[in-house]
Order: sequence, then structure tokens, then C-alpha cells
Amino acid sequence: MNTYSSANDLYDPMTGLKDRTAFILDTERYAAKGIHAHIILVQLSQLLRINRKYGVLVCDKLIIHIAQYLQSLDANYEAYRIANSRLVLMGPECSQETADAITMRIKDRFDHAWSISHNEYVYGISTKAYFIHLFLGLEDTESDLMDKMNHAISVFPQRSTDGIIFYDKEIDSDMQHLKYVMEELRYAIDHETFQMYYQPIYDCHEKKFTTAESLIRLSGRDGTFISPGEFIPMAEDTGLIDSISWIVLGKVCQFLGTHPDLPLKTISVNMTGQQILDPNFIHRIDESLRDHHISGSRLRIEITERTIIEDFSEVKRVMEHLASKGIHFYLDDFGTGYSNLSRMFSLPFEVIKFDQSLMKTINDTNKALKTIGLLADIMHENEYSIVAEGIETENQAKTVNQCRLDRIQGYYFSKPLPEDELLRFLEEKNISEI
Repeated sequence: MNTYSSANDLYDPMTGLKDRTAFILDTERYAAKGIHAHIILVQLSQLLRINRKYGVLVCDKLIIHIAQYLQSLDANYEAYRIANSRLVLMGPECSQETADAITMRIKDRFDHAWSISHNEYVYGISTKAYFIHLFLGLEDTESDLMDKMNHAISVFPQRSTDGIIFYDKEIDSDMQHLKYVMEELRYAIDHETFQMYYQPIYDCHEKKFTTAESLIRLSGRDGTFISPGEFIPMAEDTGLIDSISWIVLGKVCQFLGTHPDLPLKTISVNMTGQQILDPNFIHRIDESLRDHHISGSRLRIEITERTIIEDFSEVKRVMEHLASKGIHFYLDDFGTGYSNLSRMFSLPFEVIKFDQSLMKTINDTNKALKTIGLLADIMHENEYSIVAEGIETENQAKTVNQCRLDRIQGYYFSKPLPEDELLRFLEEKNISEI
């Protein structure tokens, strides 16, 4: 048993182990003495399955059994239950070899079933866990420790090779970067410092650029570029994506209002299902158009099929109302998953965007080419226009034209451009043929 326990021991009522408060107090005592305590997190990962299969009482007994095992594992370590499925061991500073050995010992035990007695029956229950260990930083606060544990769990599938992660400098650097991105993301939302870029879309019939898609970019306050592939998923996971989309709408409407003679018929913005289902959605769209003195006919809204299935009847009502005002919709990312064509055909889409993952196959085989051509025929028969996304080569562009797709978007013509570069691009380009 360690000798740095808190004077006011606090215990988990089910397992009898010390609880989260006691754990934090004990880490503070280690740190005050300059000891880099060794901490092992055992994150149980299958409790819900065990609850459903064996019942709550059996699952509780399993947790108690595991807790007792950890408590008796090594006299130098104290066991804690810091959350429902999180158990922790903490002991004095040791070598990396010793730390690895005791963590592997626990992991090896989990490779075997646990015998749990209940109602005169013995169950052999197998369960999995994440095993994460680290040495206590002397400046680590409670928040620091929880952040480290949470981050290690989030990267466990990518980082673990033997079912164990040691929280090292590389993982910590990764976590600090994610913290940086989140801080800059929140700052950009609060101060609306995102930059707007626009990717022009070529019209194969009119032989010129007639539309563009708005895309958001983020740079940190130190000037570091943060990829959309990094901050957009983070915004989606944390519920911040709607705030960003409203900012985009405002900036696009402002751009259109500032440049009434812009030689583009429309600019599209991406919207989420949660926004469309917001009772104030139509009002906010109307407000943005009115504030910047632009017609709804200049705005297009891109949504994915996932948006449609969230509440089909309400999405349909909103789309039909806005379409009556000239604000039409694009179905984005077509070809990335199962598509319910009957639902799609009943909605007022103007354009179907063939995803770049689909378009990349266009020159692979005759079968792929034929399939895309047949899809195009179906869309045209239902009076949709088609945008081919992700077109990067002249050969792809020519094939798209041969398949009678209507518009082309991709690096072959232009990368996404900031506002001033878009204006110059539209002035200079006069493409008559592909």
C-alpha cells in the first residue's frame, strides 16, 4: 500500500476502492514530494454488452471482482475507481521496464475469463479493456490527467500494437496540437475570423464559370494554417459545426451583396441537418438575404443525404418553401453510400453532385464509365443537373464531357480561391472548350 494517501480517504461505495477525488488528492501528494508516480488506467470497454447478456447484478459483480484483483496485485500500488468503467492503479516512480511489466501483467490477466458467481451459477465472462499508463507530471492538474487519459483512449486503435499505450511525448504533442486547434476554432467562432474561399465550377454547356462553392479556411492567431480536414471533423464532434455554417452563410451573403456584378449566377453554401431542422432556419436565411440586399436566386444550399433522413417530412417542407423563393438545393456527396432514389426524386433538388470518390473511377474501366453514364441519364430524365467533383486531369474533364455531365469542379480548372483571387480569376478566364 502506498504511503501518500490522503488523510480523508474517499471510497467508491460499490467496489470499496478509493474514488476520483481521493485519486486526485493522492496525485497532488506525489507531485508535492517530487515523485513521478506511475499511473495505469484500465478502461473497461464491454460493460453494456455484459449488462445486456448477464444482467446488471452480474456486471456489477464483475467490476467488483476486477477491482479486487487490481487492489491485490502489488503492495506498492493503490487501486481507484474514478468513473463507472474506469479503474486506476497508482504507485511510486519506477523504471520504464518495471512500468511496462506490471501493465503487461494486467493485460495478460484480461486475456482470460473472469469467474463470477450469481444465484448459484458460475459465469465465465470475458471482457476487454484499454490499458494506458504514464508517469505523473509534477505540474499535472486534474484536468491535465483526464485530458491525457481521454486523448489516449481516442487514439488507442491507431497507437496500440499490443493492447497497451504508454503515454509518451509523441502522444502528448498530438494532444497539445488538438488543444491548440480547439482553442483557435473557438476563437474563430467567437470573433468570426474564418477566411472564405470559393472554388469556381465550370459549366460545360455555357463554356464558362457560372457558379462556385464556398469553402471555409482557418488560420491560427500565430499564422499557422489549420486544415479543414482537421477542424471540420472536430467541429462536428463537438457540436460547433452549426455555428460555423451560420458564419459562412453570413460571409457569403456579404460577398454577394458587395459584388452585385459578380459574373456568377450562384454561390453554394454547405448546411447541416440540425440547421435545416432549426425552427428559425427559414427566418435566418431571409434575414441574411435582406441584410445584404441580395436575391435568394443567387444562393444555393448544399446538403448531404444524411441530412435528408434525419426528419424527411420537415426537411422536405423547408426545401419546398425555400425553393418557392428561388433558393434551390444541391445534393452533395452522391455516390459515397446508399442512396434512396425515391426520396431524392421527391425533393426539389436542382443539382446532384457526383462525389470525387465516384468520379475518380471514371477512367478506370468501361464498366465504371458505363455506370456513371447511366446514372447521368437517370438524373437528366428527372431534370437534375450534375456537377462532377474532384476533377484533376484533362483526361477526366474530357470524359466527363463525353458522359454529358453538366458542370465540372476540381483542381483541373481551379483550386479554392480567396475572394480577391476569385474576382481576378473570373476576369481573366474565358475558356471556350475543354
